[in-house]
Amino acid sequence: MKRLLIFALIFIGVLVLPFTLKIHAGSVEVPITMKMSDFLDYVPDDVDLYWDGIRVKVGGLYVPFQIDDVDGNGRISGNDYLVFLGKGECEIIIPENETAVVNFENYFSVNKDGNDWVVTGKNGEQFKVDDHGLVHVTKFGKIEGTILDEIGVLRVAGFANSTYYVNGELGKHFEEVSYAFEPISVKVIPGPVAVSVYAQLRSITFSGLNQYIVTRVFKNDDILVNNNVSFKNYADLMKLQHMVTRVLTSVDSEAVHVLPVFRKLVWADQLNITPYEYWLQRNAIKIVDNVPYIVFPAMDSMKPLWWGATYIFASQERWRGNYSEKYGLGVAEILPEIPVVKDNFEDWINGNTWVFESQEFRDGVFKWIPGEFEAFAATKGAYPTEMKLWPNRYYAGQKVNFVRLYSISKAGDLESWIRWLEEKSKSFRSIKIVNE
Repeated sequence: MKRLLIFALIFIGVLVLPFTLKIHAGSVEVPITMKMSDFLDYVPDDVDLYWDGIRVKVGGLYVPFQIDDVDGNGRISGNDYLVFLGKGECEIIIPENETAVVNFENYFSVNKDGNDWVVTGKNGEQFKVDDHGLVHVTKFGKIEGTILDEIGVLRVAGFANSTYYVNGELGKHFEEVSYAFEPISVKVIPGPVAVSVYAQLRSITFSGLNQYIVTRVFKNDDILVNNNVSFKNYADLMKLQHMVTRVLTSVDSEAVHVLPVFRKLVWADQLNITPYEYWLQRNAIKIVDNVPYIVFPAMDSMKPLWWGATYIFASQERWRGNYSEKYGLGVAEILPEIPVVKDNFEDWINGNTWVFESQEFRDGVFKWIPGEFEAFAATKGAYPTEMKLWPNRYYAGQKVNFVRLYSISKAGDLESWIRWLEEKSKSFRSIKIVNE
């Protein structure tokens, strides 16, 4: 008995507990991703982990996960990504001793079709990945058609050969989207939780402007986009916008556009009214649980004060989306944080704003300053009138990043979709590492 006790004490003395990284999310399941090299910021220097033995727990239960082998070297390395779906309390567990590797069956299948990839989920959902790495949602449940299109396309406009800092001249203006860029590489990686698309593109017109877009389509119908723009040269740009297009409107022309009331809208400022009052005048306010939301037919321009966009020079809010009563289906764009609206008008215009035009959700820099700015007292003199002062000026080495979550969800009515979306939105913004 004494020998057994001594053996037990020795065993306890050498037992090494696994390293656990704790992550908190909200009450609704959302995508969680982490670059493997980022783990090193949390792992003690004296701990040597067995990375192949990684496990993930959500709510105390082990769940499927995947590790995207981004560099294709066949082993876990710093450029790879851990990907899973989580809510509440989540744990990433990595043992120090060799442990059996767990594998899960892929949820998605991928087939090459000419220059495109066709992705099919086990529930019949279908997506297309084109030769530029942009994702198109083509089937959801019994609905076939363009449900959400060109996910992650970039709109760029500006003066590609500007010599402003040499002689004060901007030169010729150009505008293009990602389809004008040259594809460098596109990787489509299916897994048990998501299908991941890694695409590298470069602009020929705007020399030195590169796009690296990572899009992950999850089995819970979430689509997480990380759209990265980097500059190797100086650039004078009037537009730098992340976009998605044709959100439900191709399958239902009566879909409505829905979003929280803007905190700032140029047209409202010019009329000396609030954004709430601007949309109330257009009969486009709906109250849900004592909270006002903007709701209007997505195909209607809604009599804008000027210009053709349905809204422009508008503050970024926590989410926006289109809802189809016909199909009981909503598609939403959710932000990872609620951007601050700057008091200084010029600073605000120089930052990211929202545009809804031509069935495009545009999100980013928009710098065309129309004459109407000077026509209204509220904005007269608020922004320079000389075009040479309008562009955003980017420098070599600068990076711009858009992280957006697109969620496709069934809902019996508009009100219940809004309620659910508010919780989903909170969950996405509540993701945080809680390890001390």
